[in-house]
Amino acid sequence: MPKVSVTATATAEPDKVWQVVTDLPRTPEWNSMHQGFTGDVPATVVAGTTYKQKVKLMGMPAEMNWRVVTADAPNRLEMAGDGPMGVKAKNRFVIEPEGSGSKITYEMEFAGPALNGPMAAMLEKQAGPAAKQALEKLTSLVA
Repeated sequence: MPKVSVTATATAEPDKVWQVVTDLPRTPEWNSMHQGFTGDVPATVVAGTTYKQKVKLMGMPAEMNWRVVTADAPNRLEMAGDGPMGVKAKNRFVIEPEGSGSKITYEMEFAGPALNGPMAAMLEKQAGPAAKQALEKLTSLVA
């Protein structure tokens, strides 16, 4: 199962990071994998919230159906997603106080029959830099 975990430090406090991460209309400002939403975009993110997102990874577009599993403000946001060809994904943000700012960890996990074999390694190779870039943009945005 491909997994990616990246961490960055932000000068903003956890509450401010949380506000941006959970403000779905702001996703295009920091997440380059995001290609748009389909349908309604929820105004608030709480456990049970669902939405559909177009993403692009490894040069391939896909539509993900997301469900918020955990929304523990301002510390932890976890979403479970269903994509094409039986792909399952988890996105997790862990936001911890660090000094006067925050330590942000962004984790992604992928599973499904389409990701067996060499595809898993290719996905990790692409998702890691994409997640790192997203965190870099996010930390700049909340600074």
